[in-house]
Amino acid sequence: MSGVKKSVTYLLIVALFGIIIYQNPFCCTAVYSQETELKYLKQLGMNGIEKGRFAFPHSLAVDNLGNIYVGDTGNKRIQKFSPNGTFLTSWGSEGTGDGEFLGLHDVTVDPEGKFVYTVELKNHRVQKFDPNGTFITKWGFNGTGGRDFMRAPHQIAVNSLGKVYLTDSNANQILKFYDNGTFIGTLGSKGVGPGQFNTPHGIAIDANDNIYVTDMKNYRVQVFDSKDTFVRQWGSLGTGAGQFSETVPGIAIDSNNRVYLVDKINSRVQMFDNTGNYLSSWGSDGKGAQQLHKPEDIAVNDEGVGIYITDTRNSRVQILQVIE
Repeated sequence: MSGVKKSVTYLLIVALFGIIIYQNPFCCTAVYSQETELKYLKQLGMNGIEKGRFAFPHSLAVDNLGNIYVGDTGNKRIQKFSPNGTFLTSWGSEGTGDGEFLGLHDVTVDPEGKFVYTVELKNHRVQKFDPNGTFITKWGFNGTGGRDFMRAPHQIAVNSLGKVYLTDSNANQILKFYDNGTFIGTLGSKGVGPGQFNTPHGIAIDANDNIYVTDMKNYRVQVFDSKDTFVRQWGSLGTGAGQFSETVPGIAIDSNNRVYLVDKINSRVQMFDNTGNYLSSWGSDGKGAQQLHKPEDIAVNDEGVGIYITDTRNSRVQILQVIE
């Protein structure tokens, strides 16, 4: 057999083997298009105290209509924008009273867009509002364990049944509540094993009520099913694809089950499928256009058309989309 024929035969065998791997979900690692990427669209806001401007924007959420809620931590307020970025309303001021904030750390919206929940690290509590900022209820206070005690509340997520999950980083566990604040129980304990945590921070829930948690100092993502049973994990310490820095604060999931993670110290966003296969990344450290400087949180609309990142130290929100 000539050298040319041998080369052609070899290429055909490799191609056929690649097709088999791609089509068989139980064989090896799935193959993904190299064209999948995250593309920059525009930025929202800049440093300032005026409407539509931010001071240390730390968290954000997107509701079922595409409206954007930004936890403007330095200005002690929530700002709400339309899907195209037009300012709609804001609420909040500094303090400990109803509708006031100290250490505003996270904001989320329930799947139906009926309620907005905020988390305050310094006030050790959750507040619940309607989508226009009218205060409804609150719960939580500082303590050392159980029920409403929140040692270091960080991020919050709500499933399709209205159950509320809250990461308590210092307690190394997830607190669970009904949406009226009634305590249900906890998930996890300190450790390195499956279902254990070392500084859990980010949390997100997909359309099937699976729970994704960024286990920061274990450098991984852990996934639990709707019954709080451990399913899988992925990640390690590093700067390569699928690796994380010590700080992975934000996580989001779109309707196509793509998982987006803020890799803060590495100044990037990484995208995975829901089993942990790496798909793409975007970002580099800096203050210029299309750069990130210590980003904190991420949210995404249903189809991944709009991916929103709090570029915290640059006092702006950057907006991306998935290109396939």
